[in-house]
Amino acid sequence: MPNEFTAESLPAAIRLLFQLNNYDVEGPVQISGAEVDLVAKPKSDPFGTPIYIEATIEHVDNEKYGKDAGKFALIREIDPGARRLIVSARSFSLPVRERAKDSRIETLTYDELFAKFERFDPYIKSVLSTGPSARQLRDLDAVYEEPSFFDKIGNEQATNFLSEWRATTAPEKRWLVIVGEYGTGKTALTKILQYRWTQEYQKNPSLPIPFRIELREFTRQFDARGLLHHFLDHNGLGHVPLDFVFTLIRAGRIVLLLDGYDEMAQYMHARERRVCLEALAQLASDGAKGILTSRPNYFSEAEELQVFEILYSSLNTGSLYLAGIDKDVVDREKELDQLLLSQFLERYERTLKDLSPEQTESLVRRVLKDDNEGRDAVLNLLGRIQRSAEDAGAISLSGKPVIISYLLDVVESLKEHPRDGGDAPLSEWAVYRLIVEQLMMRDFRRSHHVLPAKRRSFLRSLSVWLSKRDNPIIEEEEFQTLIRREFKAELRLMQSEREEEVQKYYTDLRSSATLTRSSDPTRAGFRFSHNSLREFLLTEYLLDCLEKDELATEQVPVSDPMRVFTASRDPEDIERLFSKLTARWAHRENQPGIGQILSLLWDGALRLFATSPEPVRECLTSLAGGNLRMDAISVSRLKLSSETKPSTLNGIDFSSSTLSDIDFSACVAAGSNFSSAILENTNFSNASLLGARFNDSLLIDVDFTGTILVGADFRGADKSSTILVDPTSTTSRRLEGLASIGYLNFAGATTDEVPSYYVFQHHPGFPIIEKICRKLTEGARQRRGLEQRGAARQNPKFASQFIKYLENTGLVEPSKGRTEQVLATERGREVFTLLFERRELSDELANFLRDNRPA
Repeated sequence: MPNEFTAESLPAAIRLLFQLNNYDVEGPVQISGAEVDLVAKPKSDPFGTPIYIEATIEHVDNEKYGKDAGKFALIREIDPGARRLIVSARSFSLPVRERAKDSRIETLTYDELFAKFERFDPYIKSVLSTGPSARQLRDLDAVYEEPSFFDKIGNEQATNFLSEWRATTAPEKRWLVIVGEYGTGKTALTKILQYRWTQEYQKNPSLPIPFRIELREFTRQFDARGLLHHFLDHNGLGHVPLDFVFTLIRAGRIVLLLDGYDEMAQYMHARERRVCLEALAQLASDGAKGILTSRPNYFSEAEELQVFEILYSSLNTGSLYLAGIDKDVVDREKELDQLLLSQFLERYERTLKDLSPEQTESLVRRVLKDDNEGRDAVLNLLGRIQRSAEDAGAISLSGKPVIISYLLDVVESLKEHPRDGGDAPLSEWAVYRLIVEQLMMRDFRRSHHVLPAKRRSFLRSLSVWLSKRDNPIIEEEEFQTLIRREFKAELRLMQSEREEEVQKYYTDLRSSATLTRSSDPTRAGFRFSHNSLREFLLTEYLLDCLEKDELATEQVPVSDPMRVFTASRDPEDIERLFSKLTARWAHRENQPGIGQILSLLWDGALRLFATSPEPVRECLTSLAGGNLRMDAISVSRLKLSSETKPSTLNGIDFSSSTLSDIDFSACVAAGSNFSSAILENTNFSNASLLGARFNDSLLIDVDFTGTILVGADFRGADKSSTILVDPTSTTSRRLEGLASIGYLNFAGATTDEVPSYYVFQHHPGFPIIEKICRKLTEGARQRRGLEQRGAARQNPKFASQFIKYLENTGLVEPSKGRTEQVLATERGREVFTLLFERRELSDELANFLRDNRPA
């Protein structure tokens, strides 16, 4: 598709290309009565050859070429060494190309000129010109219904806002998180931005080029270089040096579109996710702008804390011993760090909302403009799709682009049964079941080789395979291995033609309407056309296993949509499934899949106890037969308590369990048992854990902000544990190793022996003591300054008490002849040196902090 240039815009675009690549450009210029559009001279070489450029929006044939050739002949006489270039927005005839070559006149279309500079031509062609991706993007753009953001920032069209965001230069706005639940069109939005912004970039290369990366392709942690290497290698840009890309990033010439953080995060542990977020923060510190899409609630506070820590980590080179750097500077930078964090989380997160009823109808009418029967069938079904809300109301799901697209895919089948089920509302479970059934029948009409039920069974198994870590796509050999397993009985009857039959199954099944080819040019394979189809079929598989009194042995992530699908089933179904889980609970130690079934059923099961004053406790005790035995299980992403709905779970037993992304905030769990457990990204903020047991546990980013820990037992806890203390404040701390154990000890828990430094560094007065001791190592200091200035301003009374204590213990003494000054004694210098050089707290300092602990 040719660029839609005008006679004015084409020379302007050419000028920009040369200027952005280190050329001085003049034009138009008069040379011996002839006007030349542009003259470009390389800045790096003042004696370099100038380039004389003629720009035309026309197709260049012999007649047009003759006019420019005469002008260029004159230039050749004046400047024999000059390069002469004709740039056309359209094309050149073959005779013109040949004549120009003989005359040493270069002929380039604008696209050819553009490619010579930026070297992104393979990627741009794949987006705009050739191949299946370009066709899909053009088709999407032709029918795209513009979505809106609706959040505390405002209600506005998403693409308009994002175009304005792209133009902003404010450094704190470099990264924007776009959230929306499944099916709201996050992926489609990033594809539209990729397509439209690439078009704009091609016409105006001063705009940043969009690099769109599907994060679902990453199931292992990455760093900044690995992320960009992946993009280059998978988009035909392996020839582009990575350092050149970083140069463009620092110059603001690249905008990153990172789609599907949640689909990546569900496969990773918290520490791996944090590494990935740090990589994004590193890119931001280098000047990159980026959009990150995710379903809601996939960023924990622990992870959010890390996003901007990397920006200033280079300043914190030695904590207490910063040679030549005033620690106040670092403290100020940390405050700025937290300011950026707050802006990143609160100001620059936008929520994508579903299409309005009017938009939904407009989209359906546009796509089915020549099919009135199909249009009515689709709109009828969309009008019945609802979700039950917690307040007993109903929420329409008809505006989910993903559901609309599925129904458009099966419109022919819907026309045969336009009022299937009457006018009764359809839940998510019901509509996805209907869609899958219609897709199976569509495949059966195409080919009778595989019966619909068997195809569905195979696709369920495929959903399990694709839900495991490191399996973003299934390649041909793996696909055929799965066929041999799932069609074992059928193939057993065909010994002599077995492999030929495998090929027939492969040809048929890979063409299933639910599947699509991978967009990765380096790996030929298949995946589901939309993530929610995989999640629905996976949910069907897991629940069917439970219905048959079995438990799936495969360990797969349980996502939020999978819980939604399950919870949208009829209450009778939920109750029956919950009873089957209850019957197996007593034997859970030998059933590794039981935890994932609890995670899957949780939202639906909790509704069975909605009228109870303690629904979480009632649900768990009903499950465990009257007690709270949750030991020896592996569960993730459960909200067992919250600040608004705190739970009472005294005595709950999670010993020898693995807990990931579990919320116990504000929970009362005195006497609870977490011994020998692995707790990752678990939130105990403002909870009461009086007398709780965490012996021999491993803590990974566990939030103990405001937690009551008196009498809790952490003896034997792993020394590499990490905990969080107030992760969203300007004094946030992520504590590792001895610092984490020390904090627990300071909070009143019983721990293994830990040096007193690591305990009392958490005393609120410790920064004051630290600052006073540092000043005293520098020589005589004014008593008033030590007691009232700097860190002492936080608590002058405490500072004054400390100075008196130092005098009484012989660590400082009045300066000779000047009672208003104090000076470190020999013992004092020894104590202060131990503090700063070896992180050792003397008995004198430890005793003062111990005696002055906050109440």
